Amino acid sequence: MPAYLTIYKIVTANPSIPRLLRNLVTFVVILSVFAGSAGCEKRKNFEQRVTEGVLWQMSNYPESQLVDIYKNFFHDKFGPGHMIPDSASAGAYIRRELQNVTGPSQVNRAEVTGWEGNFVRVDLVVLKENLVSYPVFMEAFMESAQGVVPPAVDEWRGEWRRIERIIRRLYPYIPDLERDSRFLDSLLSKGKYVVHHSETYTQHYDPHYRLFKKQVFETRLQPLLILSSPANI
Repeated sequence: MPAYLTIYKIVTANPSIPRLLRNLVTFVVILSVFAGSAGCEKRKNFEQRVTEGVLWQMSNYPESQLVDIYKNFFHDKFGPGHMIPDSASAGAYIRRELQNVTGPSQVNRAEVTGWEGNFVRVDLVVLKENLVSYPVFMEAFMESAQGVVPPAVDEWRGEWRRIERIIRRLYPYIPDLERDSRFLDSLLSKGKYVVHHSETYTQHYDPHYRLFKKQVFETRLQPLLILSSPANI
């Protein structure tokens, strides 16, 4: 029995304790019960949404390794800020990368990240196929990097550990799971957090994308993609 319930039983059963104090204890217990219920519901929601995110990733990108799943959930928290040293170099890098884009590198041209869906990965093929103009793409990309407040690394490290436990329950035999787990934990313990896709993932999917805030994507890019290719967004 929780300690607060034990105290509640003792206090409310003792008539010598003033009624005001007994009422106060009752009120505190009610708050504790509601808080516990809310916390339990929040944990269930977290586990459900993380599970859905992991299942989606492994269904659509079955060659994913732990670092690739990490990257998806990391993107959901940190956004594209780490990709943009400045607008000029970000634009130059995209133009160089476009030379290697030969077709779609994602199942969908736009895919929501992580478990909260804060950001959207947009395949660079939308530029290659002229579905979105370069100026519109870059303006939305730069806007998506503004005002992002990432979590502290220690906070993210704790959340990632919870995510990894769910991954292990779902897919305990991902190749190099233990190696990648040690690598990620060591990286985060040093206050770092950026990783590249695994070699296996890169060989199979040749990823080329950029991250956009969900609301920026929905207002600036999604209408263009719906008009040009409604079946594959």
